[in-house]
Amino acid sequence: LGTKAARSVVCARERRASKFDSSSRASSGRVIGEAHAARSILDHSSLRVTRQLEMLNVLLGFEQANRYALVDPQGNAAGFMVEEETATSVFSRQVYGKHRPFSILVLDPSGNACLRIRRAFSLVNSYVTVEDVATGEAVGESQQEWHVWRRKYSLFRSQPGSEMAQFARIDVPFLSWDFPMADEQGAVVGGVFRDFSGIGTELLTDYGLYAVCFDRLSLAQRVSSMATTNTVQPTMHAMDLDCRAAALAAAVSIDFDYFSRHSRLGMGASPWFFFPMSSGYAPPSDSDS
Repeated sequence: LGTKAARSVVCARERRASKFDSSSRASSGRVIGEAHAARSILDHSSLRVTRQLEMLNVLLGFEQANRYALVDPQGNAAGFMVEEETATSVFSRQVYGKHRPFSILVLDPSGNACLRIRRAFSLVNSYVTVEDVATGEAVGESQQEWHVWRRKYSLFRSQPGSEMAQFARIDVPFLSWDFPMADEQGAVVGGVFRDFSGIGTELLTDYGLYAVCFDRLSLAQRVSSMATTNTVQPTMHAMDLDCRAAALAAAVSIDFDYFSRHSRLGMGASPWFFFPMSSGYAPPSDSDS
């Protein structure tokens, strides 16, 4: 894990000097404030999210609870995410596959739970919420939008009362491995980017390697690598901690929806499915709505 994370363009141990480095700490959100336990996890320019190997899945096709390791840009452990086990979770994982309900705890490096990412049974669109473990208060949401040939999500952050405010949208082509998050003006405010981990790993295992970008430095490194002439430049404004929690929840949703072994059923083992494809991001047009 440490070796693969260190090779990431986002998680390089030696980061080049940049004028973007002046944006140090993320601003507090409405729910996740200065003293919240989740700040130590989310207060990084990016996170490397690695879904651990499920050996029973590899050997027997038996779906196990998902577990993720979180690594900061310097290669240090930032936390973990663990799918909670219930009396019916083993059954639902085998029967419902990627549509199953789940509850995932976000833990700090000491193993203390600070956030919970949960989803009810999802037949078509995945609807994921992230909440404070201590209070149960909603922090943000990620809502998948159905589309024939595109991958779409809307991201929301909590507001006073029971309202949610949208702060970003994902709208990328079919089979894309890059999921940049754009605000209302089309500026990229964050993103989830899946990395290719090797043909054997992609074909035979449930191992997943993602970069979740939160600020201009990590976005500039990622977005500039997209081979397109009309890529939108990263925004000047960094996401606050509530938005970052919603982005992390979106990464979990994307992993379940498109990169779980269950999500590949019926796709066959065609090699084109497993090779990374850039989103070639451009501002969504009205004709794609």
